Amino acid sequence: MTLAFLGRVPDERLGEVLAACADAASAQQPFGVTLDRTGRFPEGGIPRVVWLGMGDGAMESATLAGTVRRELAARALPFDDKPYRPHVTLARVKDDVDRPTARAIAAAAEHVRVPSLRFAAEAIVPFESVLSPKGPRYTPKAAVALGRTP
Repeated sequence: MTLAFLGRVPDERLGEVLAACADAASAQQPFGVTLDRTGRFPEGGIPRVVWLGMGDGAMESATLAGTVRRELAARALPFDDKPYRPHVTLARVKDDVDRPTARAIAAAAEHVRVPSLRFAAEAIVPFESVLSPKGPRYTPKAAVALGRTP
């Protein structure tokens, strides 16, 4: 789940990102998460994102996202400040999708049923994403355990 999207961060500021994550992580104990439904963004029109929605853990993840964002702001690290929505992204829909495909994706996202998926959220893991014609490549930069003093 994305707690905050930072965009491009210069290498020399990575330590500040990790410090923000460590401070936020120290304030939150590990928690259980249940992913139990599908959906899409936006809710109407052409879908751009297909997601799994969070039942258990939604409140804890929202609290953690708020703390991460406050810690980033305190360090003057810019991030996308769209409201946090507790979900895990399954897929992104390309900008040039045709209407029949967009309708099929929207219908699938709204009607497919998934078994309840459970896991424990135990760490904050900042990722670097590099876009390429073959698709994005995600590289974890660190793992900061929840509930530990930095």
